[in-house]
Amino acid sequence: MKFVKAALPLLFSGALLAAGAAQAAQKDVTVAVASTFTTLDPYNASDTLSQAVVKSFYEGLFSFDKDMKLVNVLAESYEASPDGLVYTVKLRKGVKFQNGEDFTADAVKINYERVMDKKNSLKRYVLFSNIDRIDVVDAHTVKFTLKKPFSAFINQLAHASGAMICPSAIQKYPGKELAFHPCGTGPFVLDKYNPSEILHVVKNPNYWQKGLPRVDGLTFKPVPENSTRVAMLRTGEAHYIFPVPPEQVKIL
Repeated sequence: MKFVKAALPLLFSGALLAAGAAQAAQKDVTVAVASTFTTLDPYNASDTLSQAVVKSFYEGLFSFDKDMKLVNVLAESYEASPDGLVYTVKLRKGVKFQNGEDFTADAVKINYERVMDKKNSLKRYVLFSNIDRIDVVDAHTVKFTLKKPFSAFINQLAHASGAMICPSAIQKYPGKELAFHPCGTGPFVLDKYNPSEILHVVKNPNYWQKGLPRVDGLTFKPVPENSTRVAMLRTGEAHYIFPVPPEQVKIL
């Protein structure tokens, strides 16, 4: 058994995706967390826990590694214009959404135009409000034109909220309904979700990163009571807990 000492996002990006030998032996990893998730819509999540758990199903164009260095995910490369207003992003080929749709530049345009639309009232609108226009150059090339130059724009795209959602899901489930029907390119697929009791995801058999994930499923259980969460860890009912109560660290 292990408890989480590092930040929660590192748990999901590291321990859950590329778990070591001990965790690889587990078919289903259980994580007890201190609260429920506010939403499974990455563009409408403002709390760390919700932003972390949606990484089960969603990925963005870029991300950060454990040292907070920028890494490519669904993007292969990018170029910025000399004036800093235009960013051209080359996308990874051969990636599919969990429903079988191809991941293309059209999907990128649809996702960011959704958050850019004030009518949708998404909490992450401000983060991407400097985008003036998005153009599809070809199936795997997308061009962002900004309202004003911003050298850290790619870092903004790497934010956890900048996830790629299946275009058909966006169309089929308007508004808050989308949060209950996650569909992305990520390593896991939603199996069961009751906001106050459980969130269970299972391995995406068609995940584009071969050999990952190394576990068959993840079970997240909201457990507000500190002593109960610790007891679950000590008995093996949970493999991870977050957060670890400071007063319980020594006994663990």
